[in-house]
Amino acid sequence: MAKKAVVSKEPEVGIQLHPSLKGPLNGSKKNNNSSDKKEQIGTRTFKSKMEEFYSTLKKAENQSVLVVIKGYPDPDSIASSLAFQFIGGFYGIESTILHFDEISHQENKALVKKLGIELVQYEDGFDFSSYKYLVFNDTQTTDLPIVLPKEMSPLILVDHHKNLDVKEAIFTDIRENSGSTCAIYTEYLIQGPVNLEAGDSEAVRLATALMHGIRSDTDNFILANEIDFLAAAYLGHLTDRDLLSIISHQSISAKTMDITQTALEKKVIKGTYLFAGVGFVREEDRDGIAQAADYLLRREGIETVIVFGVVGNRYIDGSLRTTSHTLDPDKWIKDLFGVSEEGKPYGGGRRDKGGFQLPLSVFSRCKDKDLLWKVAEHTIEDIFYKKIGINRELEDEQET
Repeated sequence: MAKKAVVSKEPEVGIQLHPSLKGPLNGSKKNNNSSDKKEQIGTRTFKSKMEEFYSTLKKAENQSVLVVIKGYPDPDSIASSLAFQFIGGFYGIESTILHFDEISHQENKALVKKLGIELVQYEDGFDFSSYKYLVFNDTQTTDLPIVLPKEMSPLILVDHHKNLDVKEAIFTDIRENSGSTCAIYTEYLIQGPVNLEAGDSEAVRLATALMHGIRSDTDNFILANEIDFLAAAYLGHLTDRDLLSIISHQSISAKTMDITQTALEKKVIKGTYLFAGVGFVREEDRDGIAQAADYLLRREGIETVIVFGVVGNRYIDGSLRTTSHTLDPDKWIKDLFGVSEEGKPYGGGRRDKGGFQLPLSVFSRCKDKDLLWKVAEHTIEDIFYKKIGINRELEDEQET
């Protein structure tokens, strides 16, 4: 049974909002994705992305929708998918949140468990027959590791990363001036006909998830923009702070500690750069690579850290962290590794972090793991050295 929408121009959270909360939460009016800019679907013109978003939902009224999380589920993708599920319910939309990769980070596991978020991991034989539309959050591409039925079409795509000018869905909302996808969904709640009500358990659950998504993707608000702060102000009176604290303060797993120790032992320092290859890593422990990079960036004199390993015997997976004022992780990684035959970048990033994933392809069949790792490590390090202007052959000669 469809939920009854709370139709209100102002959120019913028991507080009087500052006038700035009643307007668009998208930062500078000069931004190309500003809510002030008129958007058009067919012959209809919309004053804001919020209006266009809800108009698009009406197209899928009483339909079944598949919300797809690409890559490893993180707080921003999980919580924004939950937000779509909540809002869509008011339009009779039945949605399933589907992911392909393991939920590996301890905070992400806690988020799903403590808030009772229902996620479905893809398995062979998954029945797509009842779904008409697809929704993508925290990404700008709709390509998947499987072939979907032609009858399914992308309905909504919402993201906050660098705009790749991709139009693959009926409704697309990409805000480079937002630190999180969760903040964009919170704007839909503040400005639109569906609001969060104080005292409602589902509203508290969603507010807590959205707050965690914003906090996580903005590095505890260090990288937050206006939209993130305004979204947090709206969510603050609804968030279960005890649960948020539990989710945000999970212990580091033993495997992550092992990966960090290996990174410390294998680190190579070149000026303000630190590189560390950590060998073979299980698929479920992949987040340990990113956490090791976070830790190593704290070393004195280091501005940029790259930690990489072979994950699941399928990819060379790496994480970049930087405090440099001149290095753009997104451009740096894309320049480094380029694109696939299909034109898809092997990696990317945002202001202070990035990641890459290079398929091993036929080399994954190599039975000599030590040899495979030596080739992978040497090749990746050569690419890095060339990028920062170091002649590795000359250095090797000097060392000998």
